[in-house]
Amino acid sequence: MRKIISIARFEIKRLFQKRRTLLLLFGMPLLFTFIFGGAVTGNGEYKPEISVVDEDQTDLSQELINEMKATDTFTFKVENGKSVAEKFDHQEITGYIRVEQGLEETLLNQETPEVVFVSSPSFEGAALVEQLINDSLVKLKISTTAAGFYQDATGENPAAIQEKISDELKTLPAAVETVSVTKNEDLQTMNNLTARSAGFTIMFVMIAMLSSTGILLEARQNGVWYRMMSTPATKVELLCGYMLAFFLIGWIQFGILMTLSQKIFHIEWGNTFANMILVSSLLLCTIGLGLFIAGFVKTSEQQSVFGNLIIISTCMLAGVYWPVEIMPEAIQNVAKFLPQYWGMEGFAELTVRGGGISDIAAPVGVLLGFAVVFLMVGLRRVRFE
Repeated sequence: MRKIISIARFEIKRLFQKRRTLLLLFGMPLLFTFIFGGAVTGNGEYKPEISVVDEDQTDLSQELINEMKATDTFTFKVENGKSVAEKFDHQEITGYIRVEQGLEETLLNQETPEVVFVSSPSFEGAALVEQLINDSLVKLKISTTAAGFYQDATGENPAAIQEKISDELKTLPAAVETVSVTKNEDLQTMNNLTARSAGFTIMFVMIAMLSSTGILLEARQNGVWYRMMSTPATKVELLCGYMLAFFLIGWIQFGILMTLSQKIFHIEWGNTFANMILVSSLLLCTIGLGLFIAGFVKTSEQQSVFGNLIIISTCMLAGVYWPVEIMPEAIQNVAKFLPQYWGMEGFAELTVRGGGISDIAAPVGVLLGFAVVFLMVGLRRVRFE
Protein backbone atom coordinates (compact mmCIF):
# COMPACT_ATOMS: atom_id res chain seq x y z
CA MET A 1 0.00 0.00 0.00
CA ARG A 2 2.88 2.35 0.78
CA LYS A 3 4.26 1.85 -2.73
CA ILE A 4 0.87 2.65 -4.28
CA ILE A 5 0.57 5.85 -2.26
CA SER A 6 4.14 6.85 -3.12
CA ILE A 7 3.48 6.46 -6.86
CA ALA A 8 0.23 8.44 -6.58
CA ARG A 9 1.91 11.23 -4.58
CA PHE A 10 4.74 11.48 -7.12
CA GLU A 11 2.38 11.76 -10.13
CA ILE A 12 0.13 14.34 -8.43
CA LYS A 13 3.14 16.46 -7.48
CA ARG A 14 4.57 16.21 -10.98
CA LEU A 15 1.28 17.21 -12.61
CA PHE A 16 0.61 20.30 -10.50
CA GLN A 17 4.09 21.69 -11.04
CA LYS A 18 3.09 22.75 -14.57
CA ARG A 19 1.37 26.15 -14.90
CA ARG A 20 -0.23 25.08 -18.15
CA THR A 21 -1.89 22.22 -16.31
CA LEU A 22 -3.37 24.60 -13.72
CA LEU A 23 -4.85 26.71 -16.52
CA LEU A 24 -6.44 23.65 -18.11
CA LEU A 25 -7.72 22.23 -14.83
CA PHE A 26 -9.23 25.39 -13.33
CA GLY A 27 -8.95 28.45 -15.56
CA MET A 28 -10.59 27.15 -18.73
CA PRO A 29 -13.70 25.58 -17.09
CA LEU A 30 -14.45 28.81 -15.20
CA LEU A 31 -13.84 30.92 -18.30
CA PHE A 32 -16.14 28.78 -20.46
CA THR A 33 -18.81 28.82 -17.76
CA PHE A 34 -18.56 32.62 -17.53
CA ILE A 35 -18.78 33.10 -21.31
CA PHE A 36 -21.44 30.54 -22.22
CA GLY A 37 -23.42 30.66 -18.99
CA GLY A 38 -23.50 34.25 -17.85
CA ALA A 39 -21.42 37.01 -19.40
CA VAL A 40 -22.92 36.91 -22.88
CA THR A 41 -26.52 36.67 -21.74
CA GLY A 42 -26.53 38.38 -18.36
CA ASN A 43 -29.28 36.32 -16.80
CA GLY A 44 -28.58 33.29 -18.94
CA GLU A 45 -31.05 34.13 -21.72
CA TYR A 46 -30.11 35.67 -25.06
CA LYS A 47 -32.40 38.52 -26.16
CA PRO A 48 -31.82 39.73 -29.73
CA GLU A 49 -32.17 43.49 -30.14
CA ILE A 50 -34.85 44.63 -32.57
CA SER A 51 -35.09 48.32 -33.49
CA VAL A 52 -38.46 49.96 -34.19
CA VAL A 53 -39.07 52.87 -36.57
CA ASP A 54 -42.37 54.63 -35.84
CA GLU A 55 -43.38 56.55 -38.98
CA ASP A 56 -46.96 56.99 -37.80
CA GLN A 57 -46.17 58.81 -34.51
CA THR A 58 -49.69 58.36 -33.10
CA ASP A 59 -51.16 57.04 -29.87
CA LEU A 60 -52.07 53.71 -31.47
CA SER A 61 -48.61 53.21 -32.99
CA GLN A 62 -47.10 53.89 -29.57
CA GLU A 63 -49.51 51.41 -28.02
CA LEU A 64 -48.45 48.79 -30.58
CA ILE A 65 -44.79 49.33 -29.70
CA ASN A 66 -45.50 49.11 -25.97
CA GLU A 67 -47.37 45.85 -26.56
CA MET A 68 -44.34 44.36 -28.31
CA LYS A 69 -41.98 45.62 -25.61
CA ALA A 70 -43.94 43.65 -23.03
CA THR A 71 -42.44 40.39 -24.30
CA ASP A 72 -39.43 38.82 -22.57
CA THR A 73 -38.11 37.20 -25.75
CA PHE A 74 -36.70 40.26 -27.55
CA THR A 75 -35.40 43.72 -26.71
CA PHE A 76 -37.16 46.50 -28.66
CA LYS A 77 -35.68 49.98 -29.04
CA VAL A 78 -37.34 52.91 -30.84
CA GLU A 79 -34.99 54.75 -33.21
CA ASN A 80 -35.14 56.90 -36.34
CA GLY A 81 -35.09 55.30 -39.77
CA LYS A 82 -31.69 56.56 -40.91
CA SER A 83 -29.72 55.29 -37.91
CA VAL A 84 -31.54 51.96 -38.00
CA ALA A 85 -30.68 51.40 -41.65
CA GLU A 86 -27.00 52.12 -40.96
CA LYS A 87 -26.93 49.80 -37.94
CA PHE A 88 -28.56 47.01 -39.92
CA ASP A 89 -26.11 47.44 -42.80
CA HIS A 90 -23.21 47.17 -40.33
CA GLN A 91 -24.87 44.13 -38.65
CA GLU A 92 -25.10 45.95 -35.31
CA ILE A 93 -28.74 44.91 -34.86
CA THR A 94 -30.58 41.67 -35.62
CA GLY A 95 -33.37 43.39 -37.51
CA TYR A 96 -35.86 46.25 -37.37
CA ILE A 97 -39.61 46.85 -37.52
CA ARG A 98 -41.07 49.74 -39.51
CA VAL A 99 -44.53 50.94 -38.50
CA GLU A 100 -45.91 52.51 -41.67
CA GLN A 101 -47.53 55.92 -41.66
CA GLY A 102 -51.32 55.76 -41.49
CA LEU A 103 -51.52 52.90 -38.99
CA GLU A 104 -53.96 54.68 -36.70
CA GLU A 105 -56.22 55.75 -39.57
CA THR A 106 -56.25 52.22 -40.97
CA LEU A 107 -57.19 50.72 -37.59
CA LEU A 108 -59.97 53.26 -37.04
CA ASN A 109 -61.38 52.25 -40.43
CA GLN A 110 -61.40 48.65 -39.13
CA GLU A 111 -58.80 47.55 -41.63
CA THR A 112 -55.50 45.72 -41.14
CA PRO A 113 -52.49 48.06 -41.15
CA GLU A 114 -49.09 47.26 -42.65
CA VAL A 115 -46.09 46.67 -40.43
CA VAL A 116 -42.76 45.75 -42.07
CA PHE A 117 -40.14 43.55 -40.42
CA VAL A 118 -36.64 43.49 -41.94
CA SER A 119 -34.10 40.86 -40.89
CA SER A 120 -31.17 38.90 -42.26
CA PRO A 121 -31.89 35.46 -43.80
CA SER A 122 -29.83 33.81 -41.03
CA PHE A 123 -32.01 35.16 -38.18
CA GLU A 124 -33.82 32.10 -36.80
CA GLY A 125 -36.22 34.15 -34.68
CA ALA A 126 -37.89 35.87 -37.66
CA ALA A 127 -41.01 33.70 -37.47
CA LEU A 128 -41.36 34.43 -33.75
CA VAL A 129 -41.08 38.19 -34.33
CA GLU A 130 -43.68 37.95 -37.09
CA GLN A 131 -46.04 36.10 -34.76
CA LEU A 132 -45.46 38.70 -32.04
CA ILE A 133 -46.30 41.55 -34.44
CA ASN A 134 -49.47 39.78 -35.61
CA ASP A 135 -50.61 39.09 -32.03
CA SER A 136 -50.01 42.71 -31.02
CA LEU A 137 -51.93 43.96 -34.06
CA VAL A 138 -54.85 41.63 -33.27
CA LYS A 139 -55.09 42.99 -29.72
CA LEU A 140 -54.90 46.55 -30.99
CA LYS A 141 -57.53 45.88 -33.63
CA ILE A 142 -59.88 44.35 -31.04
CA SER A 143 -59.60 47.40 -28.79
CA THR A 144 -60.13 49.91 -31.62
CA THR A 145 -63.08 47.96 -33.04
CA ALA A 146 -64.70 47.73 -29.60
CA ALA A 147 -64.09 51.45 -29.06
CA GLY A 148 -65.77 52.17 -32.41
CA PHE A 149 -68.88 50.19 -31.41
CA TYR A 150 -68.91 52.07 -28.10
CA GLN A 151 -68.86 55.41 -29.93
CA ASP A 152 -71.67 54.32 -32.25
CA ALA A 153 -73.79 53.20 -29.30
CA THR A 154 -73.20 56.12 -26.95
CA GLY A 155 -71.89 58.91 -29.12
CA GLU A 156 -69.07 59.49 -26.63
CA ASN A 157 -65.33 59.75 -27.19
CA PRO A 158 -63.95 56.24 -27.82
CA ALA A 159 -60.49 57.07 -26.43
CA ALA A 160 -61.47 56.34 -22.82
CA ILE A 161 -63.01 52.93 -23.48
CA GLN A 162 -60.16 52.00 -25.82
CA GLU A 163 -57.62 52.76 -23.09
CA LYS A 164 -59.65 50.72 -20.63
CA ILE A 165 -59.82 47.74 -23.03
CA SER A 166 -56.06 47.92 -23.60
CA ASP A 167 -55.42 47.93 -19.86
CA GLU A 168 -57.72 44.94 -19.40
CA LEU A 169 -55.91 42.99 -22.10
CA LYS A 170 -52.57 43.68 -20.43
CA THR A 171 -53.78 42.48 -17.04
CA LEU A 172 -55.26 39.20 -18.26
CA PRO A 173 -53.88 36.25 -16.27
CA ALA A 174 -51.43 33.95 -18.02
CA ALA A 175 -53.08 31.04 -19.81
CA VAL A 176 -50.24 28.70 -18.87
CA GLU A 177 -48.92 28.27 -15.35
CA THR A 178 -45.39 26.93 -14.92
CA VAL A 179 -44.84 24.78 -11.86
CA SER A 180 -41.35 23.76 -10.72
CA VAL A 181 -41.31 20.38 -8.98
CA THR A 182 -38.46 20.21 -6.46
CA LYS A 183 -37.63 18.35 -3.30
CA ASN A 184 -35.75 21.37 -1.96
CA GLU A 185 -37.26 24.87 -1.93
CA ASP A 186 -33.77 26.41 -2.08
CA LEU A 187 -33.19 24.83 -5.49
CA GLN A 188 -35.96 26.09 -7.73
CA THR A 189 -34.49 26.06 -11.23
CA MET A 190 -31.47 24.95 -13.16
CA ASN A 191 -30.66 28.12 -15.06
CA ASN A 192 -28.26 28.28 -17.96
CA LEU A 193 -25.35 29.22 -15.70
CA THR A 194 -25.79 26.17 -13.45
CA ALA A 195 -26.20 23.79 -16.38
CA ARG A 196 -23.15 25.12 -18.20
CA SER A 197 -21.04 25.06 -15.03
CA ALA A 198 -21.85 21.38 -14.49
CA GLY A 199 -21.33 20.60 -18.16
CA PHE A 200 -17.99 22.33 -18.60
CA THR A 201 -16.73 20.93 -15.33
CA ILE A 202 -17.47 17.44 -16.65
CA MET A 203 -15.83 18.19 -20.00
CA PHE A 204 -12.59 19.62 -18.63
CA VAL A 205 -12.30 16.92 -15.98
CA MET A 206 -12.56 14.35 -18.76
CA ILE A 207 -9.91 16.18 -20.79
CA ALA A 208 -7.64 16.36 -17.74
CA MET A 209 -8.15 12.66 -17.02
CA LEU A 210 -7.35 11.87 -20.63
CA SER A 211 -4.11 13.83 -20.31
CA SER A 212 -3.32 12.08 -17.03
CA THR A 213 -3.86 8.58 -18.38
CA GLY A 214 -1.52 9.48 -21.23
CA ILE A 215 1.25 9.28 -18.63
CA LEU A 216 1.09 5.49 -19.01
CA LEU A 217 1.95 5.77 -22.69
CA GLU A 218 4.70 8.29 -21.98
CA ALA A 219 6.17 6.00 -19.35
CA ARG A 220 6.28 3.15 -21.83
CA GLN A 221 7.74 5.34 -24.59
CA ASN A 222 10.44 6.83 -22.35
CA GLY A 223 11.43 3.53 -20.77
CA VAL A 224 10.17 4.56 -17.33
CA TRP A 225 8.22 1.29 -17.08
CA TYR A 226 11.42 -0.73 -17.29
CA ARG A 227 13.09 1.25 -14.53
CA MET A 228 10.01 1.08 -12.29
CA MET A 229 9.60 -2.63 -12.83
CA SER A 230 13.18 -3.13 -11.69
CA THR A 231 12.06 -1.89 -8.27
CA PRO A 232 10.27 -4.12 -5.73
CA ALA A 233 6.90 -2.71 -6.92
CA THR A 234 4.77 -5.17 -8.92
CA LYS A 235 2.81 -4.37 -12.08
CA VAL A 236 -0.43 -4.41 -10.11
CA GLU A 237 0.98 -1.92 -7.58
CA LEU A 238 2.16 0.33 -10.40
CA LEU A 239 -1.28 0.33 -12.04
CA CYS A 240 -3.05 0.87 -8.73
CA GLY A 241 -0.71 3.76 -7.92
CA TYR A 242 -1.40 5.45 -11.22
CA MET A 243 -5.16 4.91 -10.97
CA LEU A 244 -5.19 6.32 -7.44
CA ALA A 245 -3.27 9.36 -8.74
CA PHE A 246 -5.80 9.87 -11.56
CA PHE A 247 -8.72 9.56 -9.15
CA LEU A 248 -7.25 12.05 -6.65
CA ILE A 249 -6.33 14.51 -9.42
CA GLY A 250 -9.91 14.36 -10.70
CA TRP A 251 -11.30 14.92 -7.21
CA ILE A 252 -8.98 17.87 -6.59
CA GLN A 253 -10.13 19.43 -9.86
CA PHE A 254 -13.81 18.73 -9.26
CA GLY A 255 -13.70 19.92 -5.65
CA ILE A 256 -11.96 23.21 -6.44
CA LEU A 257 -14.19 23.93 -9.45
CA MET A 258 -17.38 23.24 -7.48
CA THR A 259 -16.17 25.47 -4.64
CA LEU A 260 -15.13 28.31 -6.95
CA SER A 261 -18.35 28.16 -8.99
CA GLN A 262 -20.34 28.31 -5.75
CA LYS A 263 -18.41 31.36 -4.56
CA ILE A 264 -18.18 33.19 -7.90
CA PHE A 265 -21.43 32.22 -9.67
CA HIS A 266 -23.51 31.38 -6.55
CA ILE A 267 -24.30 27.89 -7.83
CA GLU A 268 -25.88 25.49 -5.35
CA TRP A 269 -24.77 21.91 -5.97
CA GLY A 270 -27.21 20.30 -3.54
CA ASN A 271 -26.64 17.28 -1.29
CA THR A 272 -22.90 17.04 -0.53
CA PHE A 273 -22.72 13.29 0.08
CA ALA A 274 -24.76 12.54 -3.04
CA ASN A 275 -22.42 14.76 -5.04
CA MET A 276 -19.43 12.81 -3.71
CA ILE A 277 -20.95 9.54 -4.92
CA LEU A 278 -21.89 11.00 -8.32
CA VAL A 279 -18.48 12.61 -8.87
CA SER A 280 -16.64 9.45 -7.81
CA SER A 281 -18.69 7.39 -10.28
CA LEU A 282 -18.04 9.89 -13.04
CA LEU A 283 -14.29 9.89 -12.30
CA LEU A 284 -14.07 6.10 -12.40
CA CYS A 285 -15.91 6.14 -15.73
CA THR A 286 -13.59 8.84 -17.08
CA ILE A 287 -10.42 7.05 -15.92
CA GLY A 288 -11.74 3.89 -17.55
CA LEU A 289 -12.37 5.78 -20.79
CA GLY A 290 -8.83 7.17 -20.73
CA LEU A 291 -7.34 3.68 -20.23
CA PHE A 292 -9.69 2.31 -22.89
CA ILE A 293 -8.38 4.83 -25.44
CA ALA A 294 -4.79 4.31 -24.29
CA GLY A 295 -5.17 0.59 -24.98
CA PHE A 296 -5.88 1.18 -28.68
CA VAL A 297 -3.23 3.80 -29.53
CA LYS A 298 0.55 3.64 -29.54
CA THR A 299 1.63 7.12 -28.42
CA SER A 300 0.40 9.81 -26.02
CA GLU A 301 0.05 12.18 -28.98
CA GLN A 302 -2.37 9.81 -30.68
CA GLN A 303 -4.34 9.48 -27.46
CA SER A 304 -4.55 13.26 -27.14
CA VAL A 305 -5.83 13.69 -30.71
CA PHE A 306 -8.36 10.86 -30.73
CA GLY A 307 -9.35 11.37 -27.09
CA ASN A 308 -10.07 15.09 -27.40
CA LEU A 309 -12.03 14.45 -30.58
CA ILE A 310 -14.15 11.83 -28.83
CA ILE A 311 -14.70 13.88 -25.68
CA ILE A 312 -15.61 17.18 -27.38
CA SER A 313 -17.95 15.57 -29.93
CA THR A 314 -19.73 13.45 -27.33
CA CYS A 315 -20.04 16.45 -25.01
CA MET A 316 -21.88 18.28 -27.79
CA LEU A 317 -24.28 15.38 -28.20
CA ALA A 318 -24.76 14.87 -24.45
CA GLY A 319 -25.97 18.38 -23.62
CA VAL A 320 -22.83 20.00 -22.23
CA TYR A 321 -22.86 23.00 -24.60
CA TRP A 322 -26.63 23.34 -24.91
CA PRO A 323 -29.74 21.59 -23.51
CA VAL A 324 -30.21 18.13 -24.99
CA GLU A 325 -33.97 18.83 -25.23
CA ILE A 326 -33.49 21.26 -28.14
CA MET A 327 -31.82 18.61 -30.31
CA PRO A 328 -33.66 16.20 -32.66
CA GLU A 329 -35.23 13.15 -31.06
CA ALA A 330 -32.74 10.80 -32.75
CA ILE A 331 -29.81 12.70 -31.20
CA GLN A 332 -31.54 12.67 -27.81
CA ASN A 333 -31.72 8.88 -28.01
CA VAL A 334 -28.02 8.70 -28.93
CA ALA A 335 -27.15 10.94 -25.96
CA LYS A 336 -28.44 8.31 -23.55
CA PHE A 337 -25.54 6.06 -24.52
CA LEU A 338 -22.95 8.66 -23.46
CA PRO A 339 -21.44 9.05 -19.95
CA GLN A 340 -21.70 12.86 -20.04
CA TYR A 341 -25.46 12.63 -20.44
CA TRP A 342 -25.83 10.62 -17.25
CA GLY A 343 -23.43 12.93 -15.43
CA MET A 344 -25.60 15.90 -16.43
CA GLU A 345 -28.73 13.98 -15.40
CA GLY A 346 -27.24 13.32 -11.97
CA PHE A 347 -26.25 16.95 -11.43
CA ALA A 348 -29.70 18.09 -12.63
CA GLU A 349 -31.34 15.83 -10.04
CA LEU A 350 -29.18 17.27 -7.27
CA THR A 351 -29.08 20.94 -8.29
CA VAL A 352 -32.61 21.34 -9.67
CA ARG A 353 -34.86 18.97 -7.83
CA GLY A 354 -32.86 18.85 -4.61
CA GLY A 355 -32.61 15.09 -4.78
CA GLY A 356 -30.60 12.79 -2.55
CA ILE A 357 -28.61 9.59 -2.93
CA SER A 358 -31.60 7.44 -3.89
CA ASP A 359 -32.57 9.89 -6.63
CA ILE A 360 -29.26 9.51 -8.49
CA ALA A 361 -29.23 5.73 -8.39
CA ALA A 362 -29.88 5.44 -12.13
CA PRO A 363 -27.14 7.90 -13.28
CA VAL A 364 -24.63 6.42 -10.82
CA GLY A 365 -25.49 2.87 -11.89
CA VAL A 366 -25.05 3.68 -15.58
CA LEU A 367 -21.75 5.51 -14.96
CA LEU A 368 -20.40 2.58 -12.93
CA GLY A 369 -21.50 0.25 -15.73
CA PHE A 370 -19.51 2.33 -18.22
CA ALA A 371 -16.56 2.33 -15.80
CA VAL A 372 -16.54 -1.49 -15.48
CA VAL A 373 -16.59 -2.00 -19.25
CA PHE A 374 -13.93 0.65 -19.97
CA LEU A 375 -11.62 -0.52 -17.17
CA MET A 376 -11.89 -4.20 -18.09
CA VAL A 377 -10.99 -3.54 -21.71
CA GLY A 378 -8.44 -0.81 -20.95
CA LEU A 379 -6.52 -2.72 -18.26
CA ARG A 380 -6.49 -5.87 -20.37
CA ARG A 381 -4.87 -3.96 -23.23
CA VAL A 382 -2.25 -2.15 -21.13
CA ARG A 383 1.16 -3.11 -22.43
CA PHE A 384 4.26 -2.76 -20.28
CA GLU A 385 6.73 -3.25 -23.07
